Amino acid sequence: MQQAVAKKWVVRTIIALNVFVLVLNVIFFTKNAAVRSMHVQGARYTYLSKRVFAEDPNDVLINFTELRQELRTYTKPAGDSVSMYFEYLPSGNSVGVNPSQIFFGASLLKLPVAMKAYKLIEDGKLDKSQQVTIEPSDIDRGFGDLWRRGAGATLSLDEVLRLSIAQSDNTADKILRRLVKSRPVSDVFDYLDIPTDLKSEYGAGVTAKGFSSVLRALYLSSYLSSADSNNLLTTMTTSPYNDRIVAGIPQNVKVAHKVGIYEQPGPATGEVHSDCGIIYIPKRPYMLCIMSTAAIQQSTEYMRTISKMVYDYVSSAEN
Repeated sequence: MQQAVAKKWVVRTIIALNVFVLVLNVIFFTKNAAVRSMHVQGARYTYLSKRVFAEDPNDVLINFTELRQELRTYTKPAGDSVSMYFEYLPSGNSVGVNPSQIFFGASLLKLPVAMKAYKLIEDGKLDKSQQVTIEPSDIDRGFGDLWRRGAGATLSLDEVLRLSIAQSDNTADKILRRLVKSRPVSDVFDYLDIPTDLKSEYGAGVTAKGFSSVLRALYLSSYLSSADSNNLLTTMTTSPYNDRIVAGIPQNVKVAHKVGIYEQPGPATGEVHSDCGIIYIPKRPYMLCIMSTAAIQQSTEYMRTISKMVYDYVSSAEN
């Protein structure tokens, strides 16, 4: 009798252990499946924030007090001719020097124009594969080479988007503005609640901190779909204008950025040089936007130096 009871107890114990192990396996494989799914999504959209795909954001906190002091000391002699805004994306910690000072937006504004075009593509009002004809009013020799094809030449909307962002082509930008048929900069800035001085769509004034919201919207995929946000950021990594913030960063680190250059010839010469982007240090991505009214050589030096200072600090700081 005692042996029978003991045998039943052993059987029940074995069954209970098997059920327990089965439950653990279900939990384990379910969790791993979810993690694998997030990894697959993250791998597909390389340039988007991992927050888009993961339940728990990478909230690595870094003390930026030393970096803040270094940047303010370096930029102090430049006065209000330099503005910069840095934001550490995993935590949102930021450092600014004159971050709310208004500068002429110049070619930085090609980015929200392209974003508006992408939005219309998502809404089915435009098609990336559609053929676009260059009109005489689109021709602009100020920046880029598309104008050389001449009025009447045709190309796909997809190529127009690429040339506008990667090459910062003025003619491509004018084509996009014509196709969008609205005030694209205003539309995007209003959607993202970015304060700006919109005296005109082409002469809009922006701030380093304000424009960073455009980059953040792409990084977090909060304005466009994940696919389109990633596509636009990928195009930004192909920019050939790498003598500014990119020059302060190792070549193996991806940078999705947009430059802005404005030089007004004549007696009332004025210059604005900008470069804003996302620097993809593994697990430590950050945004950096720098604007300067100094001459091009000095502005370029400011951007290279500031970018290197920020990169060196972020890449080597202790958690």
